[in-house]
Amino acid sequence: MRLILMGVSGSGKTTLGQDLAQRTGWPFLDGDDFHTPQARAKMAAGLGLSDEDRQPWLLRLRAELLARSQMILACSSLRRSYRDLLRVPDTRFIFLDVPPHLLLTRLQQRDDHYAHADLLPSQLQTLEPPDRDEADVLTLHITPQDSPSDLTRLTLAALGLPYAR
Repeated sequence: MRLILMGVSGSGKTTLGQDLAQRTGWPFLDGDDFHTPQARAKMAAGLGLSDEDRQPWLLRLRAELLARSQMILACSSLRRSYRDLLRVPDTRFIFLDVPPHLLLTRLQQRDDHYAHADLLPSQLQTLEPPDRDEADVLTLHITPQDSPSDLTRLTLAALGLPYAR
């Protein structure tokens, strides 16, 4: 199985991905590591990426998915067309649905990432939540009370995988 953790910046994709990788033994890739220096600079300047900016990035991520039979990928996958491009056999998506006020708080608290709070409006504007016909997407509605362990447990249970490792 290939697992893509999706959501806007600050939704917890990397934290959940690292914990899931530890529990499953699957490799974890952070989609942020595959952006070009130009794309990173644009986001660091508070500018959202265009579809044209994202296309080569998505193609690199698709190649990574095709190269592995098991993996966890943190990737915003904000639009359905992006998810469609990343849909390779045996791929599931986990949509981390986080209230905007919690996203803003999280982004304001992190200073070690190029995607800052000023990117949130463009991310939310770009986001196309999964449609009902996207059967390969599981939505986790996240509250401030949910710990990373809670989310890992919920994700593994929804996928029919054991929590203990």
